[in-house]
Amino acid sequence: MNEERQDALETVETVETLGRDESKRVLYALLFASDRPLSAPRMAEVLGDTDPDIVATLLEELREELNTRTELPYTLREIAGGYQLVSRPEFAPFIRRLFQIKKSNRLSKALLETLAVIAYKQPVTRAEVEAIRGVSVSYAFDQLQERRLIKIVGVADLPGRPKLYRTTDEFLVNFGLKTLKELPSLDELRTVE
Repeated sequence: MNEERQDALETVETVETLGRDESKRVLYALLFASDRPLSAPRMAEVLGDTDPDIVATLLEELREELNTRTELPYTLREIAGGYQLVSRPEFAPFIRRLFQIKKSNRLSKALLETLAVIAYKQPVTRAEVEAIRGVSVSYAFDQLQERRLIKIVGVADLPGRPKLYRTTDEFLVNFGLKTLKELPSLDELRTVE
């Protein structure tokens, strides 16, 4: 067996024999290195086919540990079916400045309204959204697809076979949601108005 392959096998064996604290440190490193949410099953696979339930438990412990440490500029959140380290809100202005992110990247009121209809009624056709909003939504749909916040998920069993749209995981990530169930209820939204 060649030397590189032997080293790789030894590394995998070492990963599989990690203790609880070492495993949490590895999970922390994976989260730190990733710019996307990582699921427990994916991290379990990286740890050497560890049980995803064990990894989920370790992630919850890690989240509790990190989120109580107020001196850290980030927290661990469960987002879009995975876990991700995210900056605390008070650092947003500095991060925007670092990456020269302009506030114009925000969604306009029309885009937000269209996205809200899709999020609450999905899967939905463009015509259904237009009927609710009372205006053409072609531009909004194009913009939301370009930003990967909505996607086509099929066709409706209606005359003309219109496309059906729904929100994406990118939508969940952008709005910091674990699942769509975390969207406020319509009753909660009415009380805000």
